[in-house]
Amino acid sequence: MSIQPFWGNLIGVFTVAIMLSFIGIWVWVWHSRHKQKFDALARLPMNDGESP
Repeated sequence: MSIQPFWGNLIGVFTVAIMLSFIGIWVWVWHSRHKQKFDALARLPMNDGESP
């Protein structure tokens, strides 16, 4: 049983779209303007009930 060319192309386009989405989210997360917010969120479990 072989796959038709249309479905092969569709799967290829879907794979590229998912890969670009992953790379876009990765770049957004590692952008320097988010560092302060993520550092504050990382320290949140260590506060032991203290108010921020």
